[in-house]
Amino acid sequence: MGWRRYFAVLGTGVAIAAACKGGPPNPYPEEVVRNFVTACRTNAAESICTCAIDHIQRRFTLDEFRAFEQRMAQGESPKELIDSVAECRGR
Repeated sequence: MGWRRYFAVLGTGVAIAAACKGGPPNPYPEEVVRNFVTACRTNAAESICTCAIDHIQRRFTLDEFRAFEQRMAQGESPKELIDSVAECRGR
């Protein structure tokens, strides 16, 4: 599943921005966050995208996130990544 399809799945429902309190312990570089939110916004509300990247940063290192990007570019759907942002959609 590519980013577009991933964000379409993520974007179903309404997000509650308050679900993402505080910042991540090891934030990604601003450019990585901005690129994620920009790509995500093609299929989801900004609040969902912001919540998603916050949850991803809390759970995965930048190297792990980049590995997910590579897997997704090859058509894979990393379940652990999708599960980590589940509470950002459908609320």
